[in-house]
Amino acid sequence: MKHGKPFIIAVATAAALVLLWPEPADTPPGQVDDGAPNDPLSHAPADTPVPIDLTPEQQALLEDPRVIQFAQRLDFEEELQRFFQEAAELDAQQRQDRADQLEQQLARYEQETQVSAPEALMVRLALLQLLEQDEAAAKAAATELIERYQARSEARLEAWRLAPKPEFDRYKVREKAIVEEVMALDRIPGGLTRDQYLRQRLLEARIETMGQPEPDP
Repeated sequence: MKHGKPFIIAVATAAALVLLWPEPADTPPGQVDDGAPNDPLSHAPADTPVPIDLTPEQQALLEDPRVIQFAQRLDFEEELQRFFQEAAELDAQQRQDRADQLEQQLARYEQETQVSAPEALMVRLALLQLLEQDEAAAKAAATELIERYQARSEARLEAWRLAPKPEFDRYKVREKAIVEEVMALDRIPGGLTRDQYLRQRLLEARIETMGQPEPDP
């Protein structure tokens, strides 16, 4: 699944949390650690969680919204897998109820851009195939779903094309000025040809105004 830069940061942060997690001290060789008599934890039930002292850095990682978001996303993926594994054991109403819950979570993740449109489409197609028993109806619904996503994608692309792009406009103004300046030079600095110097100046202007280099033709 594609997650973009915020997701990569969350994965790296979670990995850092694992690396920073304190490891239990090893028991010295030849010594059996059966708990000290005055240690209340030595008589605690087996399922009692042992408190762990966290450093401020570790606590900050646990409270980082990106780490929390990442953990919630993993829980959602596990819930999806569990649903598809257990679907055959559920009756029609139970399957529909759980599918509705997953659909609500999926819609929220898609709105928050934690899930891309192709990923959401694939999950919805899988849910549709699972819930719709009539083959013809399932095919028609799948076609409609794909067309809806395609139309949404085309609308977003058109909106991007029509959106104001001040950085590009600034670059075009700078580009015109640079071309006029370079073409008027009698001597090209640096031993470059006029075309080489022009490309260099335009590249610098593009990086300055748009933050990215101009592709070399």
